[in-house]
Amino acid sequence: MKTTVFLLLLLLSASMSRGQDVNAGHKDDMEVDLPAMYDKVDDAISQAERYITDYSSKLLDIRRRAEDCSDPGQRLMLTMQLSDMYESFNGDSSLVYALRAMQQAEQLGYTDTAADMRARMAYLCTFLGSQTESLTILGQIDKSALSHDGLCYYYRSYMMVYGNLGGNCQIPSMRDEFYRIHHLYMDSLLATATPGSEMYLGHIQPQLVEAGKYEEALKVNDERLNTTQEGTHENAIICYSRYTIYQAMGNSEMAKYWLCCSALDDIRNAVLDQASLLSLADMLNAEGDLERANRYISFTWECNRRYSPRMRSWQIAPLLSAIEGNFQSKLDRKSRFLTLTSVCLGVLAFLFIACAFYFSRRLKALTKANTALEAENKKLSGTNDILRALQQRAAIDAGSAH
Repeated sequence: MKTTVFLLLLLLSASMSRGQDVNAGHKDDMEVDLPAMYDKVDDAISQAERYITDYSSKLLDIRRRAEDCSDPGQRLMLTMQLSDMYESFNGDSSLVYALRAMQQAEQLGYTDTAADMRARMAYLCTFLGSQTESLTILGQIDKSALSHDGLCYYYRSYMMVYGNLGGNCQIPSMRDEFYRIHHLYMDSLLATATPGSEMYLGHIQPQLVEAGKYEEALKVNDERLNTTQEGTHENAIICYSRYTIYQAMGNSEMAKYWLCCSALDDIRNAVLDQASLLSLADMLNAEGDLERANRYISFTWECNRRYSPRMRSWQIAPLLSAIEGNFQSKLDRKSRFLTLTSVCLGVLAFLFIACAFYFSRRLKALTKANTALEAENKKLSGTNDILRALQQRAAIDAGSAH
């Protein structure tokens, strides 16, 4: 029996999104207060463990429901939902539940759903760094058994595999061939995806950016933002996509603003496959905001360590090392400055004490000399009084003699 479980799962996931209001429109002619955005990101990071705990509780509830479910079809739905929910939380678990869902679909005779889940497994392998596994799985898929959405994931997986292979290839001729195949599958994906859908617009936008058509890319991104909900992981993905437009335009202020928007949605949705903070840390590091860059890259590293994607770890490690090195150099410079300042202050304090001691002794000597002088003056004054008295008496005696 053919089934549309794959599509239903996507709809179910959308209905569970945690955003509240559909965006009425997004214009970038507003004033951007980046310090305020950084404060919001810092506050979200401080509450990250609570978001993760809440999301883990939801996953646990669905796992228990799947284990206790007696209806095979409903159990399959819950298993697929788990794979979807784990996609941004733990890549390995997402792959495990996709495999389990594929096996359950095969047992139920749902050939299209089984094929769709196999295509999903290939897709998950691409960003887990398992390109060989992805190609092997793709080679096992019967395209005719795929639903429309499954076929999109099929072409997208091939596209991502060859894009990743090209990005990591050091041999120019092979790299060019990988990218040629990548673009062929991109064309197949765009020809298959429904025009105006997120799958379609999400892959048209980068092509517009690459062609330098930034205004058109922004309009496409506006359309994407207007069809998602704020506060969701889906919204975070589109905000990150908007950042890439401004980065290409050289507008770093707006690029950082949209990275902050993306990071906020991801952190609040317990997304551990962090990308926004990674890019933001890179920009801040280049601009010399080393303390904030180090804080963001450390949080990103911890998230991705828990998410455990091999390819992402390979991407983060060099940047983490560079940022930590720059931050440590800054701390070392501060430490040397503080040490030098302390030495100078110590020398000044010593000189002050020495001067105070010297002047204190001089003051005591002057006081003693002044006291001795006063005593001598008193003696001299007494002698003068005696002489004055003798002169007066002599004058009186002389007058008497006359």
